[in-house]
Amino acid sequence: MIDKKPEKIRKQFIIVKSLVVNEKGEVLFVKRNKKEMKQAHNKWEFPGGKIDFGESPEQTAEREAKEESGYDIKVEYVLPKLLSSKWESPEREAQQILICYVCSVLGGKMLLKDHGVSEIKWFKVNEAPKDEDCLPGTIDFLNIYAKAIQKKEIREDFPNTQNAIK
Repeated sequence: MIDKKPEKIRKQFIIVKSLVVNEKGEVLFVKRNKKEMKQAHNKWEFPGGKIDFGESPEQTAEREAKEESGYDIKVEYVLPKLLSSKWESPEREAQQILICYVCSVLGGKMLLKDHGVSEIKWFKVNEAPKDEDCLPGTIDFLNIYAKAIQKKEIREDFPNTQNAIK
């Protein structure tokens, strides 16, 4: 009799990211605290997470930013690219489809209360963490945002991006 390995569980998730820009043009990053997931632990990324049932992607962006950073945000626009990343463990495979919104800060204050986050920090666009220190897609989205700023392909009614150029 041949011993057959059990088939891996395969899941897909839609993950919404919030590229939050403050009045100085700095971008908000959170550092993941996921000891059970070595490939994600101590990696930087934008606040974000899975869409809850019945929730719009924009609502997810706002909720996740509040939960993970303490800031109330406003979704300004979606970046014009979807990304995908794949995670594997011995028992499962997961594919994440990533959507990223550029957002502004409405209020709130930095608050480290989410158990999945160990640090919250604002970075100038050109001083952001290195790609190898971030979760997949983070620096790709930041680069798309930075190119749009340089080419002035941004919404003119979103003043925070003007400060990011300086």
